[in-house]
Amino acid sequence: MKKLFLGLSIIYILSGFAFAQTAKQFFDQALKSNDNNEKVKLLTKAIDKDPKFINAYHYRADAYKANGQFKKALADYNKIITLSPKDPFKYYARALAYIQRNDCSAAIEDLNQAIKLKNTYEDFYYNRAVCYMKLEKYSPAVKDLEKIKDKKDHARQIDLMKGEANFFLYRYDKARQIFTDLLAQNPDDEQALFYMGRIFYNNEYYDEAISYFSKALNRKADFDTAWLLRASAFKETGDYSQAAQDYTKLIALKPEYTYYNRRGLIYEDMDDWPAAVEDYSYAIALNSKWAIAYNNRGYAYMKLKDYKKAKADFDTSLKLSPHLPTTLINMAGYYWYVKKDKRNMYKYLDLALKYNFKDIDSLYENGKKAWMFKNINNTVEFRSFIAGYNK
Repeated sequence: MKKLFLGLSIIYILSGFAFAQTAKQFFDQALKSNDNNEKVKLLTKAIDKDPKFINAYHYRADAYKANGQFKKALADYNKIITLSPKDPFKYYARALAYIQRNDCSAAIEDLNQAIKLKNTYEDFYYNRAVCYMKLEKYSPAVKDLEKIKDKKDHARQIDLMKGEANFFLYRYDKARQIFTDLLAQNPDDEQALFYMGRIFYNNEYYDEAISYFSKALNRKADFDTAWLLRASAFKETGDYSQAAQDYTKLIALKPEYTYYNRRGLIYEDMDDWPAAVEDYSYAIALNSKWAIAYNNRGYAYMKLKDYKKAKADFDTSLKLSPHLPTTLINMAGYYWYVKKDKRNMYKYLDLALKYNFKDIDSLYENGKKAWMFKNINNTVEFRSFIAGYNK
């Protein structure tokens, strides 16, 4: 019996000790813990002891954020701001939480408030610029970046963002100078090399673009966008074989249906229609609801004289996207070239023009679609029909 009383007494003493701990003691214990869950428990006890303990809310919010519990973290950051509405760093802390969950609009609101309260702290401008870049608001991003004088650990990232923002604002000379300066500091900077390639690509200097994309790929072999744009640049120079190889590299990295479709179009340029059909089939296997791939495969089947499959693909394409102009044109071509059915040919030609088919020149002489309209595209009737739409 004495042992029982002694045991109960020890429990009561320990309970009393725990009860007697202050908010500060719980807080200090939490800071020593490396376990986020334990830290949350101790900080919660500190807050229970002192509901206005700002630092306890702050550290608990950080612990919640580290655990991916953003709703609970934001509730604590909200409480902190309520308790200390004039402290810019409280808004900044919540902004960083919003950035972590990719809610840049909310982050910008908090950073705006932080800057109102303390407009000399450059990290506010840096993080707001990061958010503006993610939201593709390049002009305000540049303005924020220009306010940063002490680049600290963000020097390269600041210059890259400046260059990218100016690129997307079509200020190519300014962007080129920024990327040139970056490459003078580090010739292996793959992002700077890539954007130099993009500048030349957008200005239709494809050989120079290829050179820079190649340098970027030598530094980063899994640079998928560089493979994509280099393939496109090779296409523009007429080097279809190299373009196809680049798309093959890209597909090995990211087997997306759009990339199979792009390589299929290159095979068309090479007159390799079986390979084109195979790639469009891969695209369809990955996305069976994509009308463009059915249209493209149907056109390839037309070239292979497999008219039954061509018609089936055009039907599927129009079922998925009834107003797709290029499929309507191809269907018109099918009815003339295969069936010599003038009535249905004009029916689909009318629909294609109604839904804004633009490439009229492709229907005549050496145009891509001209072969499907042979012997009718040179008639007054055909030309007058199209001319009537162009009035």
